[in-house]
Amino acid sequence: EFIKNGNIDFDEFTNKMILSIPKDYPVLDQKLRTKSHDFFNHISKIIKLFNEDIKNIEYTFNIKNVNIVDIDVCLGDGHNGESTSSVYLSDGTKLIYKPRNIEITNSYNSFIAWVNNRINIDLKTFKILNRNNYGWIEFVNNESVHTKKDLEEYYRKAGVLLAVILLLGSKDCHHENVIASGKNPVIIDHETIIQPVFDDKSFVTWDDRFKISPFSVLESVLIVNKDTGAPLDNVGYGVRGHVEVTAVERKVINPNTIDSKIISQLVTRKIADKNIPVFEGKRHFVNDYSDCFIDGFSITYDLFLNSKEELRSKNSPLNLFVNDEVRYVWRPTFIYFKILKYMRSASYMSSYEVYCSKVYDLLSKAFKGENREKYQFILDFEVKQMLNGDIPIFNLNSSDDFLEDKDLIKVFAYNCLENMHHRIDSLTVEHKEKQIEHIIHWTNL
Repeated sequence: EFIKNGNIDFDEFTNKMILSIPKDYPVLDQKLRTKSHDFFNHISKIIKLFNEDIKNIEYTFNIKNVNIVDIDVCLGDGHNGESTSSVYLSDGTKLIYKPRNIEITNSYNSFIAWVNNRINIDLKTFKILNRNNYGWIEFVNNESVHTKKDLEEYYRKAGVLLAVILLLGSKDCHHENVIASGKNPVIIDHETIIQPVFDDKSFVTWDDRFKISPFSVLESVLIVNKDTGAPLDNVGYGVRGHVEVTAVERKVINPNTIDSKIISQLVTRKIADKNIPVFEGKRHFVNDYSDCFIDGFSITYDLFLNSKEELRSKNSPLNLFVNDEVRYVWRPTFIYFKILKYMRSASYMSSYEVYCSKVYDLLSKAFKGENREKYQFILDFEVKQMLNGDIPIFNLNSSDDFLEDKDLIKVFAYNCLENMHHRIDSLTVEHKEKQIEHIIHWTNL
């Protein structure tokens, strides 16, 4: 209408929008103001902490006389106005800033080192600097392999890593959390590397819905089966033939101009990208290297099976996870992302009441009957976080069997530490063969 009336001045258009958005789209206005405020504070905080930690950073990462030249704050889901960020330094080094305690990465590194020593392999570990409420982590580069032998080593290590993830009870190892770094598959996010086990069998969880049995290689989303497991576009190690997905999306064209408008168009998104090794310019999936993958998995499973006594002992490498801070995700994170994306529609931006009601409606579908009353605090937490634009994540101690302040409601059959010990006890030759069946089904997709 502004243009139809013969107006072409962009500044005038901008001023008009500044006045009309708070009135016509108050939800959008509030979100834009919050995002701008959080962005400024987040960037300022990273710079401040970097300058305070510079000596420790230089020592830990073996760098000297560096300063920040750029910051990318779009690496992960946001929480309380902060997010995982990539920090680019003047000497070309890149670091990852995490706005939370990252001691669990140290624990993970130590367990990987124990595995490396026992089976004579060299899975990649990370340099990290934990500062209690935040931390700095070595950036993992996505790199190609140079020979077919490198590909064999990559997939043997991928099998080893799957066995490690199985024992730890890891979750949410989707394709964005896996990096193919030369001969090494690397899981780069360790917040859910150990997890508790939900207690209530009457509640239909995500694993139940997709027929994922407990203590299964399918739990982590690293691999999938045809009829069980996560959607194919989220698989950590990928699925041959599933390189990209195409969907109709609404997109702004000619942004920041008088001719800007929203159109619907087909948008292609890569789902096999940095998580799949590249050789001679082509991505190589597991299918041609399944023997290597199964060999790596089998050797590592046997290591755990034959080390039960040590893994249960006072000197167990798993004891390093005691008192680690863990994040528990009630549902897979991509579900929350889909809801947040859906809620961007203009029809929900014009009314707080409508927006809040729809978020509640979408999230509450998983809670029925007695479950609604018993777990109302979880639903309330999810809604509150989603209304803030955050992905709902509970912070736990690895020994907690409750969520947040609900210490009177035991919601976990096993806490994170108990879950690992339960898995140790459940290791058998028969269980191993069942997991190999899952792997074979995946490699045949």
